[in-house]
Amino acid sequence: MHRITVTCLFGAIIACSWMASRLPAIDEFEDLVTISRLPVSQREIETAFRLSRGNGCEILPPGEPLEIRTFTSTLTARDRREAKRRVPIPASRANLFSVGLEFESRDQADLPALSRGKIVSYLQDNYVLIQGRIRRDLLDRKLYYHHRPLALTARYRGSRLTQAFEPIVSNTIREFHGLGLFVPEGPGRDKPEKFRTLVLLFRSEMMSSLGSSSRETHEFVFVRGRERAAGSLDSHLFVTTENRTQLHYLRSAARPTSPRGTQILGRIAVTRFDASGLYPKSSATRSYRLDTRRQLSVDALDTYCAEQGLPGGFARHATVVLDAFIDGKITAAPE
Repeated sequence: MHRITVTCLFGAIIACSWMASRLPAIDEFEDLVTISRLPVSQREIETAFRLSRGNGCEILPPGEPLEIRTFTSTLTARDRREAKRRVPIPASRANLFSVGLEFESRDQADLPALSRGKIVSYLQDNYVLIQGRIRRDLLDRKLYYHHRPLALTARYRGSRLTQAFEPIVSNTIREFHGLGLFVPEGPGRDKPEKFRTLVLLFRSEMMSSLGSSSRETHEFVFVRGRERAAGSLDSHLFVTTENRTQLHYLRSAARPTSPRGTQILGRIAVTRFDASGLYPKSSATRSYRLDTRRQLSVDALDTYCAEQGLPGGFARHATVVLDAFIDGKITAAPE
């Protein structure tokens, strides 16, 4: 039972005021897509990719600054449309990772003679930046991610403004989907610190070595945000390979000056041209190179979870495992 006294009544008023101050911090997370388990089976992966199509990379138009470090209500045309339905939460946009594309010599030689130089020059001069929306908690001013990624084209040298996308690049980049923010089930899901593990799912057509056939593959990209200092969030990048059986911890992002300086470099072959037969519309990937600092098998990550008493393995404890990987607590795969 509660006794209502003047002191208690004053305390209740203070408590109500405190609760009211918490409401914006809770409401600001309502639009975020979260997941508490990674899809594992091929069927789950394909379903997750299909259902996340609405959260594919939003492509920024040419002439924009490469980064926006101040917090603004709208970053894209989609933001402006959604602002008519709900109060927008200010966000900045920051680089997560860079993607370069190039041709193997045999595929370059197969390009139409009239357009070959222009196509090759475009890929040699431009790369893609995948960016994240960074929000700041309205109450505690702590940083966290939004689940929907952005993409822009930038020049390796010169201009600090975004460039125009060509279809061969934009069609590839749209295959990066924001699957959601990994937030384990349990208490504290209204804290900004919980929304710092971004999960992307990427689909690609992997071409056989002979170039006569291709197969569809899906891989994860994880971005783990760690607070370096107040108002600063470091993004740690992880990418899976070999049908999500290997996890690569990539080196930190820096502005590349050539395709070889990107964190992910894909070697592609054109699979379809436009009506003129001169300019590519789609491509398949022959291979790709990751700027890896460390690599472990997902089996090793599951073993670590078992040793730590974490049921469900990496799929259920992605954030814990990524932090352990960053801190060097998981160092070798089992024999």
